Amino acid sequence: MADTHGKASARGRDGWARRISVRRAALVAALVGVAVVSALAGTLIYYARGLPEVPSVADYRPPQLTRVLDRNDRLIDELFVERRTVVPMERVPRVLVLSVLAAEDADFYRHEGLDYLGIVRAVIRNLVSDRAPQGASTITQQIVKNLLLTPERTYARKIRELLLARRLEQKLSKDDILFLYLNHIYFGHGRYGVAEAARYYFGCAVDELTLAQASLIAGLPQAPGRLSPLKHPAAARKRQLYVLEQLERKRAEYWPDLSPEQIRQARAHPVELSRPVPARTETAPEIMSMVRSELQRVLGREETGPGGYTVRTTIDLELQREARAALLRGLTALDKRQRWRAPFAAKKSRKARVKSKGSGELRAGASYDARVTGADDEEGRLLLEAGGHAAYADLAQHGRYNPGGLRASAFADIGALLRVSPLPAAGSAQQDAAVPVRLQLGPEGAAIVVDPRTRGVLALVGGSEASYGFNRAVQALRQPGSTFKPIVYAVALRSGRYTPASLVVDAPEVYDQWRPRNHETWSYRGAVRLRDALARSINLVAVRVMSEVTPAAVVQFAGELGIRSELEPTIALALGASAVRPLELTNAYATFAAGGRWQPVRLIRSVNDASGAPVTLPAPPAARSVMSAAEAYLVTSMLTSVVQDGTGAAAKRLGRPVAGKTGTSNDARDAWFIGYTPSIVAGVWVGFDDNRPLGRREGGARSALPIWLDIMKAAAKGPVVGFPVPAGITTARIDPQSGLLAYAGMKNAIDEVFLAGTVPAQTARRPDVVDANTFIMEQFRSVP
Repeated sequence: MADTHGKASARGRDGWARRISVRRAALVAALVGVAVVSALAGTLIYYARGLPEVPSVADYRPPQLTRVLDRNDRLIDELFVERRTVVPMERVPRVLVLSVLAAEDADFYRHEGLDYLGIVRAVIRNLVSDRAPQGASTITQQIVKNLLLTPERTYARKIRELLLARRLEQKLSKDDILFLYLNHIYFGHGRYGVAEAARYYFGCAVDELTLAQASLIAGLPQAPGRLSPLKHPAAARKRQLYVLEQLERKRAEYWPDLSPEQIRQARAHPVELSRPVPARTETAPEIMSMVRSELQRVLGREETGPGGYTVRTTIDLELQREARAALLRGLTALDKRQRWRAPFAAKKSRKARVKSKGSGELRAGASYDARVTGADDEEGRLLLEAGGHAAYADLAQHGRYNPGGLRASAFADIGALLRVSPLPAAGSAQQDAAVPVRLQLGPEGAAIVVDPRTRGVLALVGGSEASYGFNRAVQALRQPGSTFKPIVYAVALRSGRYTPASLVVDAPEVYDQWRPRNHETWSYRGAVRLRDALARSINLVAVRVMSEVTPAAVVQFAGELGIRSELEPTIALALGASAVRPLELTNAYATFAAGGRWQPVRLIRSVNDASGAPVTLPAPPAARSVMSAAEAYLVTSMLTSVVQDGTGAAAKRLGRPVAGKTGTSNDARDAWFIGYTPSIVAGVWVGFDDNRPLGRREGGARSALPIWLDIMKAAAKGPVVGFPVPAGITTARIDPQSGLLAYAGMKNAIDEVFLAGTVPAQTARRPDVVDANTFIMEQFRSVP
C-alpha cells in the first residue's frame, strides 16, 4: 500500500516537473519567438529607413533613344544614354508577355511580389555555399533591383529589395509592374526594353513578334551576354527551347488560350535574325552634333534629358552620303596631284626644320612637323618624333593617304617629314608615353547644300573624316577670295550707278600703299564690262568698284545677307581679305537664288517628345528682303557668265542653268566654288587647317569645283528650267566693246539685262563711218 502510494507520489512529482519543464520550454520558446520577431521587426524597421520612394508609372522616365530622321523620315542616327524606346502594354503582344512569364515568373499574377518558398531555398543554398545572396527573384523584385537599388549582392540590399517589392505590389497593379519590367530590362548588345530588342534582333516592331521570336527574346535577360543569339546561337536556342517547354508544361494551368500547335510550330522553326544595322555615325556626325546642340538650346538644359524625342530634319540622307563621298573623292584626287600619298621619301632639305628636342607637351588639334623614326608592321603603326616627343600614327585610320595598303615600314622612309596633329587622347597620355597623332598630309574641306526656297540644309559635311570633330562647314573661318566679289557687285548694282554693261578700267592703282594685282598675271585689259570682269574674276575691277561704293556699304550689305563673321571695312575686302564661314557665305548666295529674300538656314523641322507631343521650337529670325527680285536677278545673270564664259566653265557639265563663282585666296590657301541652279545651292571649300598653300596650280576651279559638280549631279533632279525673270528687268541689245546700245544691223551685238530705267541712253558709233581725208590717204598709199 505504502509502495503504491509512494509510486503515485513519485509519478505526481514527475508529472508536475514535466509540466513545469513544458511551461518553461514554452516560455523560453515564447521569449525566443518574441525576441526573433522583435529582432526581425527591428531589422525590418532599421532597413526600412531611408528606402527610396516607390514610383508610379507616371513617374517612369528612363533614358530613351532620341531618333534623328531625314526629310523623308529615314533614320540618320540616334542619340542615347541607353538604347530604349518605351512602349505601352497594349503594344506588347500576348505571345511575348506569356514567354516572359514562362521564362522568369509564371506565378507573377498570383503572388504578392515575393516567392517565399524560393526565398527560403535560396537562403539555405546561400548559407550552405557561403556565397553572396542570390536567386529567388520575382519580376517585381527584379524591377526593384534595377530601378530603385544598386546591383551589389549583400544581405542588406536583399532585405531592402524584399521590403520594396511588397510596397511596389501595394502601390502598382500587376500590369503596371510588368510594363516597367518589359521596358526597363536589358536584352544585350546595348538594347534595353522589348521594343529595342525586337528592332535589333528581328528588325521589326515589338507588336509584330511571333511566338518563336518572342520566346527567344524572353530568354535573354537571364544572361544577355552568354545567351546572345548573335554570339552564342546554340546557347540562345537552348534557352528558347526551355521557354517553350515551360509554356507547354504550364499552358493548361496558366494560359489555356495558347494552343499546343502554336508552341509546336514555334519549336519546329528556328527564328531568322536580322542583320545588325551598322553604326550610322559615318554618314552625318556633323548633323548629329548640331542636332544635339540645338536640342540642348531648345530644352534649356545641358543634356537632352531622358530622351525619347523624334527629331525631323531637313537633311536628305542619300544626298548627305553623296556629298561626303564627293568631298573625299575630290580631296583624294588633290592628294594624288600634289603627291600627298604614300610612299614618302626622306628629303634632306626639309629634315633640318625638325629639331631633336622640343619644349612643352604636344597640344591636341595643333599641327606639327614630325620626323619618321621607325615602323611597327605588326601593329600597323608609323613611329614618329614631333617636337621632341615620341609619337605614332595608326595607318589603319589613314587609308586616304595609303590607297595601296602599304605596310608601315614601306609607308615612309626613316627621316621623312610628315605633318601631324595630336589626337585628343594625347592630353591624357603619360609624359614618357608615345603620343597618338593623326596625319595631316593632305587638305581638308567642307560642303553645304541648301534649298534656297526654304533654307533647309539638305547636306552638310565638315571634313573628310566621319567623326565628331572640327566641323569646318560652320566653324572654320577662311578667306573667301573671289567668291566675295558678287557681294561687292550686288552693292554696285543696287546703287543704280552700275549695270552689267558698265565699263570699269582694269589698270594698276595704289590704295594706301597697297598695290593689288590680277590673279597670276600682270596683264591689264583696259575698260572692261562689269559682267566680263566678274566672269574672268578680274581683281582690279572689283577693287575699283569697292573703292567707289565704299567698304562700309559692302560690310553693311554682307551683314544683311547673314554674314556674321567680323569683316574689316577695307578696300582689300573686295578680294575676300576677311575670313567668313562656309555656311554663312553659301546662305548669302542662297539669298541671290531666292530673289533677294534672306532667311536663316534651317536644320530641324520638328521635334516630338516621347509621348508624340510636339515640342515648341523657338521662332527663327523673320525672313526679309535685302534686295529687290530684279536686283538679285542681275547678280544671278552675271554669275551665269562665270560658268558660260569664265573661270567656272567646268560647271557647264551639269547640263543645267548654273550661276556660281570660283574663289582662291592668296597663295592658294583656300579654294572655293559656290553655285546654284534655280532650286539648289551648294558651296564647297578646300584648304589646310593650318593655312598652308594647297600647291602649284591649285585653286577654286581645280580643287573645289569638281567636288561641287559631283554633289550637284546628285542633288539637281527633275526637269531642267531656267532662272525666272522677275518684273523690273529690261533686255536690250548692246555693243560688247562700249557697253552702249547697239546700232541697227550690228553683227556682234549681244543681249544684256538691266534694271528698268537703267538702259544706256547712247548708241555705239558705226565703225564704217570714215571721213573723206582718211579715205583719200588710204587710196594713195595703195598705189604702187
